[in-house]
Amino acid sequence: MIPAADRVVSLTPSADGHGVAQRIPALLAEMDAEHREVLESVAALAAVPPAGFASAYAALVAQIEAGFREEEKMMDEMGYSDLRAHRRDHAELLALLHRLRPYLDDGNAPLADIVMGMIPAMLVRHMAGMDQALALALRVRATAAGPC
Repeated sequence: MIPAADRVVSLTPSADGHGVAQRIPALLAEMDAEHREVLESVAALAAVPPAGFASAYAALVAQIEAGFREEEKMMDEMGYSDLRAHRRDHAELLALLHRLRPYLDDGNAPLADIVMGMIPAMLVRHMAGMDQALALALRVRATAAGPC
């Protein structure tokens, strides 16, 4: 597999031309805000007492899922060429997060420590690879469209 930073991805032109380009700055700002919120939620999870960890973890997973759904919807609407690989990465992350849930619900404290060690790295890897490639494709699209 080619690292995300080395792949060339693009957005296929859409019928509305400049309409898409006009939305790109707002879409990039929304992506940045969503990333900040998720990372803040991960940091907050580290401070949750063991008795509340499972429910806080479930809320974090729901937040991540909602963000992924919105991101996939946007990529689909914009004709993102790497949508399939990006969706696959989302699915793999969510599968792992969901696989851990029953053990955390049972109060597995050592696993909670492991989760706190791996979640930030997993999310940052995704954001720095897949989401960075998406942001670049959006910026290229905005530049190509030029001023309206």
